[in-house]
Amino acid sequence: MGSPVLAMPEVDFGTDPLPDLYARFAALRDAGHRVVPVRYIGDTAWLVLRYGDVTDTFADEKRLPAADAYERTGVPAMGRILMAMRGEQHRASRALAGTAMLPGAIRRASEKMLVPVANGLIDAFGERRRLDLVAAYTQRYPFNIISNLLGVPIADEAKLVAWLGQIIRYQWDRQAAMDARAALDAYLLPLLAARRRNPGEDMISQLATAEIDGRRLDQEEILAFLRLLYPAGAETTFLTMSALMQEVLADRALYDRLMAHPKERAAAVEEAIRKHAPTTIMPRFAENAVTIGGVAIPAGSMILVSNGAANHDPDMFPEPERFRLDRGANPHATFGRGPHFCLGSHLAREELKVSLTLLLERLPGLRLAGDPIPATGAVVRGIRALPVLFDDVLPPMDYVDPNRKAT
Repeated sequence: MGSPVLAMPEVDFGTDPLPDLYARFAALRDAGHRVVPVRYIGDTAWLVLRYGDVTDTFADEKRLPAADAYERTGVPAMGRILMAMRGEQHRASRALAGTAMLPGAIRRASEKMLVPVANGLIDAFGERRRLDLVAAYTQRYPFNIISNLLGVPIADEAKLVAWLGQIIRYQWDRQAAMDARAALDAYLLPLLAARRRNPGEDMISQLATAEIDGRRLDQEEILAFLRLLYPAGAETTFLTMSALMQEVLADRALYDRLMAHPKERAAAVEEAIRKHAPTTIMPRFAENAVTIGGVAIPAGSMILVSNGAANHDPDMFPEPERFRLDRGANPHATFGRGPHFCLGSHLAREELKVSLTLLLERLPGLRLAGDPIPATGAVVRGIRALPVLFDDVLPPMDYVDPNRKAT
């Protein structure tokens, strides 16, 4: 059998900026494709486009376990992260890491950490009335939260972010990723040793003292957790937050509606998570030949499961390019499905709700300083600058979720 004929061979879905990504997904879908071969980092991969096929593939750990893909795309640099674990090891490790990510824990963190950090970043705007909201807030906020959860000094955050930005690019630059891993580990190991000797309430201390099946986690198991938290728990949230704020500020009617009806802000958060998934494709690998959406995929193939395309499938989401607050449950595929459903989904939602409320309420006259900026990227997608203007900075405020039921 010869090589498959690539769809849209002029672009690489792993390296090109693709500002027109969703138009391309729509064109492939309109041509009748459910699964189609495309170029991905110079090789061939099979792109899964339709909502049902995407969610079924995410949940299919028997035929297409996530570990088979992450062994190739992440483990050499990241270590054995959760997505690269199987069976009982995955269950036990996920349960251990998930304790700090449960809804009740996130509500407590909101009062102790999420709201104060948000207020502190807004206070730091000082006398400025024009700034890049990404640099001043949306990027810094989720990274600050992860640093606080880990007990890592905020002053060291920039170099950690730089190292982790290289580590997650292992598929594109292997040597740079491995060099960054060595630098990150050299920074983390003294912290880990100190928390083993004198544990506190932070997540590194929890991991340093935790047990799975009667044994303590070893050094590499803990480091793998830590290498994952910043890219999975911070970068994705900052990209969604930036897109959410641009949506709201680019549409005066939407801005006015959210100001007048705070209960609808949760729906705005969920719609931003749907429309602006920060990772639009996630990898799987076919060790054996499989059929998805009626398309035969040969053994040894990389599969790109496009939660982004699924979120824009008109059969599931009418008018998918519109930002709508009336989608009800909004069963988007951004956080995946099955055993690898995103562990940090509760934290991400809370960070987005807190930030949307405090930025709108504390910055009267908040508006874009120019035209909306298109998102770029497919593996990691978003906008990385958001110039804004505002008229004043109001005093710090508390955040109370208007949708939370009284207990």
